[in-house]
Amino acid sequence: MINPETYSTARRQSKPGILLIYLSSLYKLFRMFWALGAYLLISGPSKTTLVYAGFGLLVIGVVSFFYSYLYYRKFVFYVDYERKEFVLEKGIFSTENTTIPFDKIQQVYFKRSLLQRLIKVYSLVIDTAGSNQKEVEIKAISGKDANRLAKILLKAKSEKPDALQGEGDLEKQEENNEVFWTHKVGFLRLLKIGISTNYLRGLSLIFAFVMTVYNRINTYFKEQIEDVEVYFNQFSGVLQSIGFLTVLFVLLLLLSISITIIEVFVKYYGLKIQQNKDKIEVEMGLKTNTKVSLQPRRLQLMRIKTNPVQERFDLYEAQLSLSSSENDLQKNKIKIPGLEKEVVKKIKYFLYPGSTESSFSNTFRPNKLLLFRKMSLVMLPVLVFLTLWYFTAFITLPLWAVLVLSGLYIIVAGSIQILAFKARKLIVTEKFLQKKTGFWNKTEETLELYKIQSVSVKQPIWYHRKNLINVVFHTAGGDLRFYAVTKEILPSINYVLYKAEATSKNWM
Repeated sequence: MINPETYSTARRQSKPGILLIYLSSLYKLFRMFWALGAYLLISGPSKTTLVYAGFGLLVIGVVSFFYSYLYYRKFVFYVDYERKEFVLEKGIFSTENTTIPFDKIQQVYFKRSLLQRLIKVYSLVIDTAGSNQKEVEIKAISGKDANRLAKILLKAKSEKPDALQGEGDLEKQEENNEVFWTHKVGFLRLLKIGISTNYLRGLSLIFAFVMTVYNRINTYFKEQIEDVEVYFNQFSGVLQSIGFLTVLFVLLLLLSISITIIEVFVKYYGLKIQQNKDKIEVEMGLKTNTKVSLQPRRLQLMRIKTNPVQERFDLYEAQLSLSSSENDLQKNKIKIPGLEKEVVKKIKYFLYPGSTESSFSNTFRPNKLLLFRKMSLVMLPVLVFLTLWYFTAFITLPLWAVLVLSGLYIIVAGSIQILAFKARKLIVTEKFLQKKTGFWNKTEETLELYKIQSVSVKQPIWYHRKNLINVVFHTAGGDLRFYAVTKEILPSINYVLYKAEATSKNWM
């Protein structure tokens, strides 16, 4: 049974929190003094020095334990229903008091490191509006207390706090917490994500590393390299052959894919999504396990991303931008990869129940001037390449090879820009704004009109003759931008502003 005055009196963390605080303190001390300890061991200390060092470590360990116990005793938290705020007090020598009004609470979620999972405790994190940092983190709380406290605080955000003090209300909420559906991302799907994700970033990092090592060797061992130059030239034809370069590229590509796969497993291992009546819960992570509750009122912007390879595997990634501080929009962006198309539809239907129903829709596409600008940027590498070939000895290729390489690049890069331009469009419906972009990495962004805070319209000087404008729709979770569109969009912008002002719904 839940006490009617749940968390209204000062509460401490779970007792295993003493161990967590103690080990965290020792780890911090180790990071500060490990170099000194390594120096003592390498320098060959005497037995007397080792005895004193061991005694010092023992003293530090005992002092750290008492410090951890006192910190545990002084760390208390409670819910002040009268003042409508959550209160946390901590500190041994000086007390730090943090209060968070209910209406400032933006998100409550859970985290667990490997040690926290071992001792069966959770970190409960409370994010607030208008802050770059986490306002409160309770690092050692039991799973039962974490779930109940999170429900109280999230309920306090959306309802009158008087309703929180009733025993039956919270009890009923726990009993009716029916799970409608659950989606788990297993080992095979994580492997597919790693294979089909943007591993070119890893390839570029590996290439940069190899080039850096080569430059270092070339700088410090130039004389040695010159001594073996004759021997090296005997094999230069083989080393510069297409076969060798192909093998090298494949090896680097496989290495970058392996790095991406490992990164995916560390971030998203154990990914589980489940929906009940009023929220979707997302849990993921190997090194640090995170559990977040998503509610429709907090969602500001939703992105669905995929590419042809992932589409073939039925893999989609949802990126959810939640309401957050203007100065730190990244911390409240949640990525959920490995989703099937049907699961994406379920999430979208829950978060945007009326997104498929509309009495009208207007579609806008960018002007061809945007394509011209993109094509101009594509041509710059060709101009640099031709300049280096003509004016310097850096590139020693025959004319026909230069023309073939330049032509192939123009055809491929130009075709990609044309296809990407054709895929770009902005759709305004009765309740939603939707932007679609991407030829290879396809992205669909959706936001509700009433959550738009403001609209910026800009016209660069080179747009004047074409009567074009750039439009930016601002929300508490990020911006949606659409460039080089005609002024025919202005009536739709007025409609968007009207819907944002006329609604009585809260935007977060």
